[in-house]
Amino acid sequence: MPEQSIRDIVNPLLTLDPDTSDNSDLEILRDLVGEARVVCLGESAHFVSEFVRLRDRVVRYLVRELGFSAFALESGLPEGLAVDEWVRGGPGSLATIARRGITYAFGRCEEMHAQLQWMRDWNATHDHQVGFYGMDVPGWCANPAAGVAACLNRLAPQPGDRELLAAVDFGDPTRAASVDGSDTPDVPAELSRYITELVVRAAAADDEIALRCAYGAQRVVEFLQHGLYPEPGRNLRNEVMADNLHWILGREERVIVGAHNVHLQRTPSFDGTESIGSLLAPVLGQALVVIGTTRGAGIVPGLDLDVTPARRYATPAGEFSAPSHSLDALLDTVGLPHHLVDLRYAPPELLAGATAMSGQTQLIDLDPKQAFDAVVHIHQITPAHGATDQETGEPLD
Repeated sequence: MPEQSIRDIVNPLLTLDPDTSDNSDLEILRDLVGEARVVCLGESAHFVSEFVRLRDRVVRYLVRELGFSAFALESGLPEGLAVDEWVRGGPGSLATIARRGITYAFGRCEEMHAQLQWMRDWNATHDHQVGFYGMDVPGWCANPAAGVAACLNRLAPQPGDRELLAAVDFGDPTRAASVDGSDTPDVPAELSRYITELVVRAAAADDEIALRCAYGAQRVVEFLQHGLYPEPGRNLRNEVMADNLHWILGREERVIVGAHNVHLQRTPSFDGTESIGSLLAPVLGQALVVIGTTRGAGIVPGLDLDVTPARRYATPAGEFSAPSHSLDALLDTVGLPHHLVDLRYAPPELLAGATAMSGQTQLIDLDPKQAFDAVVHIHQITPAHGATDQETGEPLD
């Protein structure tokens, strides 16, 4: 019997085009997903066109064929409330909603716009609705104002609300805060007390969404004071996202989650802290499926938001060549444009030499079979297309 190779266990994908009418290649997801309530789809780098289009295509399939009712993104929870309203038919332009309602600039590319437009179109013609959730800390971890404003918007007004909003607004962030919080504003001594009082007020009003928004504002203050790692072993963002997903599962039966691989993997993250997947796995068991992504050649888009909008999604952080001991390199030898590997059934000997996966611009040491249930490999990546405001024709800034 001939020796088995990695080529023998791959499932070719016909296309990454979410508008395709032929989804026969995605039927493998029926077995992979089964009765799972949560399907996490990771990306090994942000602002990559192919990863966003893959996610869009998978979201559409899972909504149409398997009855999923929500998409949760690595983005601020309070900001995402406006996006959810829009995909359910609410007012506003897509460009404005995506820019303001999705943090870390993830909403400022054409590929994300296409997914949101599909969700809105689907909801306009189907009783089975699909909602949008942000699951992350608000304000890019740098400004609690979005959480406070969204909370107050749902509560009966009280004297001092306007002053509170002014006190917590540190201005629009232009880049994600550093992990130690060293480049974030100093926190006024009384700010933590003000927001704690807001949490008590939201709880007394028995408004779950208001309470979630107030909690998010609290976590921003914690980040500003102590950084991403407030205590040894703690990753504040992963804790918040996992907790918010628990809350979302109380509202939705089946949820698709989009974030970076390092947030979603089943095993602890590269920094030694618990990932979302490792926090959820003990609770959800087989109700959780985690699909990662790997990549071959191509420019890794830069994350510098000071770059002019027209160039933001084509700013090279450099060509990143995965070394031979990475899963990326192994899967790239298959030679297909894109394919899926169900790691649950992959013979261990075929993956024995793969002890790492690519991150944004670095290599992440891990055991792929422990970290993911399946992986989609993209042979060639390209930067996502920077969106323009359809009303003005100007690049989004």
